[in-house]
Amino acid sequence: MPTIVVTSDEAGAGKTGIATVLARHFAYAGLPTRLVRAAGDERAALDAAWFGSLDFVPGSASAPSEAVAAPSGECVVIETSAGATPNIEGATTVSVSRSEMGVAVMVDGGDDIRIPIDRTLAGFDMEDIQRILAAEVLVEGEAPDTTCDHLVIAPIGSDAGEPYFRRFSTFACIVRFDRTDMHLAAIKGGASFLVLTGGRRPMDYLFDVANAQGVPVLLSMNDTENTVIALEGVFDQTRFHGLRKTDRMVELATTAGLFKAIDSATAVSA
Repeated sequence: MPTIVVTSDEAGAGKTGIATVLARHFAYAGLPTRLVRAAGDERAALDAAWFGSLDFVPGSASAPSEAVAAPSGECVVIETSAGATPNIEGATTVSVSRSEMGVAVMVDGGDDIRIPIDRTLAGFDMEDIQRILAAEVLVEGEAPDTTCDHLVIAPIGSDAGEPYFRRFSTFACIVRFDRTDMHLAAIKGGASFLVLTGGRRPMDYLFDVANAQGVPVLLSMNDTENTVIALEGVFDQTRFHGLRKTDRMVELATTAGLFKAIDSATAVSA
């Protein structure tokens, strides 16, 4: 059974996404497969929790592994910390680095396989926004198990309303705490969650509607302008997780030839 070590010299290069889709590739080829996240950096715990939640790699640990050993009887995809590569005899090394347009992947020292990073792969979720803003959760709602492609600022004029929001496929709405009309329009328009600004509580009616619709509501202590400034880099700070990102990465990796390269290196026929 193949052992794949996914490594990089830099944090945030895209190792988690590559490790995830490689594991799915082998699992869908009928091989018993496990994902392992090696300990050693601040991202390890979140990555391991993600690996442990994936149904196509049952038995994958939800915590980082301190000691990574050669497995037997199953395919194992190991994501290492930046700059650390375990010495496992016979393992196929997949090196990941950033490129101008996205991610460059090298299988066992071969040619670079370039995978673009699009809006879906750069998408954020509520946890990303909450972490950056240190925002208060006003309504927990039904936190969506998906990511958002757009961060939308509510329009000034109330006449735009719901039709304006429906232009966006998946989005979170930034809106001042006292714009109840826009709160409701964003919810009706399909917002994944709301980010209220101004640091004050909205009208009670919003709580009723948001709870009824299962839409989470966050409160930023900053005004709208400074909230937007704080979130300018959100697309550069997101992590790889969620079905939308996985499916999209599989599509792009297939087009780029990653799976053909890994099958050739491991002598696996999918």
